Amino acid sequence: MVGNQAQFYNVQGKWLHRPIQRVFHTIPRMFSLEELEPLLPYLPTEEVHNDALDKLHVMDASIPRSVGANLLMKLQSFHQASAEIYRDHLGRIDRVHSLVAHEFQRRELSLREITSIVLQKPDVDSLTEVELYTVHKILIKDPKFRPQVMSKHRTYPIWKINPLVQIRNYEKVKEWLREHLEVVITQATYSKDVSNSTYQNKDSAHLNPVSRFVRKARNLIQESRVNRKVTTYGSIGPSDQTAIPEPANADAVVSVSTLVAFDPEERIIIEYLKDWVLFNHIPRIGSTWSLSPMLLRAVGMYEGYDLTLSTGSLLLRELGVIAPWENEGLYALQVRLPRKQDPQILQLWENASNSVKTIVQPDAHIQDLLEDLRTDWGSLNVYCIDAAGAREIDDGVSVETIDGQDSTFWVHVHVANPTASIVPGSAVAQYAETLLQTHYFPEKVYPMLHSNLTQRHFSLAKGRPVLTFSAKMTTDGEFLATKVTPGWVRRIKHITPDRIRRELGFNAGGLPNVSNTLTVGQRVASERHDNSEDTPLSTSEISELRLLHRLGAARRSQRSNFAMTELAFVNEIPRPEVFLQRDGMGSAYSPECARRFIGDPTISWEAREAKLDGDVRQDDVDMFVTELMIMAGEIAAGWCGKRNIPIPYRGTIRNPALITTPEAYRAQVVDPVMDEMGYVPKVYRRAYNLLIGHTKLRSSPFRHALLDVQAYTKATSPLRRYPDMVVHWQIQAALRHEARLGDGVLVGSTDDSYLPFSRADVDALLPSIAINEAGYRGAASWSTTHWVMQLLHRAFEYRQAPLPSVFDVQVHTEKVMLQHVNGETIGHVKQLSGIDADLLPNDVSSGHGGFRIGDWWQARIERVETYRGRLKMTPIRLIQRVSEDIARYQTGAAYRLFQSASKE
Repeated sequence: MVGNQAQFYNVQGKWLHRPIQRVFHTIPRMFSLEELEPLLPYLPTEEVHNDALDKLHVMDASIPRSVGANLLMKLQSFHQASAEIYRDHLGRIDRVHSLVAHEFQRRELSLREITSIVLQKPDVDSLTEVELYTVHKILIKDPKFRPQVMSKHRTYPIWKINPLVQIRNYEKVKEWLREHLEVVITQATYSKDVSNSTYQNKDSAHLNPVSRFVRKARNLIQESRVNRKVTTYGSIGPSDQTAIPEPANADAVVSVSTLVAFDPEERIIIEYLKDWVLFNHIPRIGSTWSLSPMLLRAVGMYEGYDLTLSTGSLLLRELGVIAPWENEGLYALQVRLPRKQDPQILQLWENASNSVKTIVQPDAHIQDLLEDLRTDWGSLNVYCIDAAGAREIDDGVSVETIDGQDSTFWVHVHVANPTASIVPGSAVAQYAETLLQTHYFPEKVYPMLHSNLTQRHFSLAKGRPVLTFSAKMTTDGEFLATKVTPGWVRRIKHITPDRIRRELGFNAGGLPNVSNTLTVGQRVASERHDNSEDTPLSTSEISELRLLHRLGAARRSQRSNFAMTELAFVNEIPRPEVFLQRDGMGSAYSPECARRFIGDPTISWEAREAKLDGDVRQDDVDMFVTELMIMAGEIAAGWCGKRNIPIPYRGTIRNPALITTPEAYRAQVVDPVMDEMGYVPKVYRRAYNLLIGHTKLRSSPFRHALLDVQAYTKATSPLRRYPDMVVHWQIQAALRHEARLGDGVLVGSTDDSYLPFSRADVDALLPSIAINEAGYRGAASWSTTHWVMQLLHRAFEYRQAPLPSVFDVQVHTEKVMLQHVNGETIGHVKQLSGIDADLLPNDVSSGHGGFRIGDWWQARIERVETYRGRLKMTPIRLIQRVSEDIARYQTGAAYRLFQSASKE
């Protein structure tokens, strides 16, 4: 690799550059290092311009032909074998979609599963690399197939497959649009006054489906714009009217009325637009994609607009198919949610809900598979440290003295234990496996486990069951012993991080101050509450919390790489509060009819005074809580690893293509920047973390370099993470087995017959975990951005909340280094919790020689693009410029050091 570009030597003896993110299929160990070594000196050492990406380049004529001869022979042999497979299975490969697609439902199949079906080889493990490559080559060019998650596709090649009926409907829309355009062209050609033509006055029932849709859409858009203003960059304004709630929902701030129904053929057109705008199911190639701008042009209401996704989104909003404020990231990022457009998940939710209704009956008996093994933690104080209003209390921490020892203590992490009562494969477990985790979005929370179940039986409270991960620890942070114990907790102390900071005086001056709470819309009472305020802390309890903090800090110091962890953590943008009605409102997609939304959500957000870009160190409370959670994961992984128990272990794998080491990069880039600037900008932190390694999942333990532990898993949130449930199920099965055969008898054992999940089961689960965790992280991040931009749009454009006239922005990413398509520089906005803003170049910035990473600029808001989630700002004054010593890193050196840094 050179920077972010990978280099490829092809079967013709030519090479090309391609961004590594666009490499979707690899064949490991096809060539040995010895075979590649002669070619390496002749490969390029510099990145190429974007215009040269994906274009073949002739190797230097001075290179001896013998250098690549062996590689070319191997490539040609592979290419010929692939061509033979294609010829032998031509009939089936050319109709691969009809072989693997479902009639009505979207399917997700792995490359191996698809190849097995197409080549009629039931044993997926017997498939060869050339067979997999041959089918992959067909799928990647077929618009009916899409990688489930682009960024994970090389590791987890899972394909989303459009249903057969959807493809037929696309063809219908294509034909209807062609007919419509022919009529319009004919009328325009033969009529001087098109508005009075036979076509325009024809009865709607006899019009072509696209013509009917266009006529209806125009009327609906004109009505919508009486109530809501729009912009050419896809933003739609708030309602000019106030909602009049129905008596049954008196606290709602939005009212919805139905206007006109869409007929079945119009619904097909809307479903096409939905697939284009919301789900990103239509690839940017081929004639199907071109239908979209043609439909927008046919509607005739978007003159002067870019006929792109943002305008397609605006059309759906103006029709009322989706709400004007709809969070589209929940569609595009393919998050698994119980919604009507995901009927299979919705059915699993209903099955789980029906099961829960039986379990929570007053006379229902809840089984506890670990009841006979539980320890009663009695009078031990268990501190549950959670934000105000936390819905599920997964874990609590405690510390226990040891008689006769004043420098050694037992530290416990007590974790809710729902798996002792929930059977794998049950309706509740099936839904949890499908959702994989609780999804927290500002507008709505989608729990993995039904809230009635968690609140009544499992969320930590007096007398609730727990699985406790314990370490006998010295005040230096050294582990002397570890253990896993099922038990019950009795003395629960609910407390928020803010309360601990006040009581203990931690970090009193270092935290960012809340400079302003911005609110747009009708003010409503917050549902958040601090349930710890009613329970005063005693002197002994404060002492225990201080001791836990001290032990957490000591444990961090034991991890020699803890400085890497410091660089890995990034401050999160505060999540906005969004209110529509008391029980929340999720996705509002409705293709059946047009709707009108009166009123708008109330959005509140803490606009904090942000720290410097590089000041990402956790405060004292967050530090010790995080450290104890890492400790629990380390104990769980170590306990399972000693017994060869397969669970979702988490670790890091270093990319061998990155020649330099984290140590070299730190010495040559990170430390000099830190010394000069006093912090490390985000772009360098990202590069540093990339060198440390990517986080991966395996069913066997391996090192987590970023945390500097030999084995790690997540085990502290089984109420909201399915992988944690799997860990608990496996551990409790081993505990029961050892209780019968003898404590520790499984250490070193290879027997897994007693486990609910075999290694093959866990291996099969890992891709789903990795893909969906990535999807949720993206959706959660986007949702915060989306609602903040909705708030800022209403505050800036419509003066619904006061904003400063100017802001301080610190540049953290410069266009040259990341080669952004939009060519804009990105910075943190200090007065807005450090959210990103695009700094638009102008005469002021040009007069100072452009932007540099670390610069502080004073800027004002130019516009808020709600669809793209981008805040555009114009610089008006340079506040502070980085030194010339640091400026040398602004030309891409941070990335080139991946290759050129010394291995000294």
